[in-house]
Amino acid sequence: MSQSNGDSEPMLEGFPVPVDSGLQARDNLEVLLSQFADEVRGGAMPSIEDYAVRYPHLAKDIRDLFPLVFSLERWKNDKEVECLRRNVPEEFDVKSFGDYQVTRELGRGGMGVVFHAVHTRSRRPVAVKLLPWRYAADMSRWRERFHREATTIAALRHKNIVQVFSFGQHEGYYYYVMQYVDGVGLDQIIDRLRKSSRPCQVADLIARNHPESQAKPASNLVSDDSSHGELVLMRDSWRGFARLGEQVALALAHAHQNDVLHNDVKPSNLLVKLNGQVIVTDFGIGKMDDDETGVQDDAQVGTLRYTAPERLSGKVNPKCDVYALGITLYELVTQVTPFEAINRADLLDRIQRETLRPPIQIVPDIPYPLETIVLKACAKDPQERYESAIDLADDLRRFINGERIHATRPTLLQRAFKWYKSRSSIRSQRPTDNS
Repeated sequence: MSQSNGDSEPMLEGFPVPVDSGLQARDNLEVLLSQFADEVRGGAMPSIEDYAVRYPHLAKDIRDLFPLVFSLERWKNDKEVECLRRNVPEEFDVKSFGDYQVTRELGRGGMGVVFHAVHTRSRRPVAVKLLPWRYAADMSRWRERFHREATTIAALRHKNIVQVFSFGQHEGYYYYVMQYVDGVGLDQIIDRLRKSSRPCQVADLIARNHPESQAKPASNLVSDDSSHGELVLMRDSWRGFARLGEQVALALAHAHQNDVLHNDVKPSNLLVKLNGQVIVTDFGIGKMDDDETGVQDDAQVGTLRYTAPERLSGKVNPKCDVYALGITLYELVTQVTPFEAINRADLLDRIQRETLRPPIQIVPDIPYPLETIVLKACAKDPQERYESAIDLADDLRRFINGERIHATRPTLLQRAFKWYKSRSSIRSQRPTDNS
């Protein structure tokens, strides 16, 4: 045992000397901030609340500071992607990827260019997603994110999730090969329903988008299911809409069971085949995307319009995917774009504060149970949302089968109490007048 100076307690040799507790707390907080920033910078989606629970003595500082760090790192990533995008060629002089011959470009997303290709021996059509940068300043980081996206999706085996077959490199470009879906984005179906009162024949849309498709529109066929081999939807195809939503919910449930979040559920990432089968594509793992206002979105929070309010502060969990599907269903049943906004700031404010109009005010003949399902799925408060994607799928199935759903509406007393709490919260945030 050794003795320290006058007023100090004796110290046991070999044990750390205690330091000022305030300085230690600040040091610990700085370490955690650095660790959190590294995770976000590396493409992960760490939970702020998990940090707060693990370090309760720093919980207040974590909840105050981590959202700011999250936003700053995402902003830095946005700027990097913006610079990289300027260097993406208008056209790629690529004829093949290994055993796959490229036929045409299908589209471009936040983190890739997708081509239609054909296997040279089997002639099987596939889609090839290409990371379009060869010489980015930190190419290894982008390659790792891209590879993680491919390997994560490849591990998911579900009939409603796009299949990934292989990952490779060609002339400095990284790519992965996935299932080619002979289908059309749900966004195009919604757009057709919005613009025309005539039946929306999926085969017609597929034929326009995929010249090589064998899909041919049938004549005089009006059906909101695929019992005739072809999906045809009307503006009031309530069970048809529910069938589409149920498939997506089951796919998300499978992903969540395997600890994978989609992060970017929206109509354009849901491809509908001729027979009504939905294929969920373009998982937002390590992905950068634009919102529909044309302004750069926060990285890795998906497309802003379909982003759960809690994600904007870095809280990420499966309920965020449930919310995004709920907003998608809202748009499908109403054919109205949710949260119309003039710019990104306005859209952010609407997502956080605005309550969506009840679908019945837009489409008066919507069945009450279906409206209840949609409103519960896209509830702004996560506590009022479905607990899981499988619960949402179960209620959609019950509606399809004409059974009583589990979801219920808040009572008048509950709504009044919630309104009172919100008003009290607003009053408590107002500055007091001491003059």
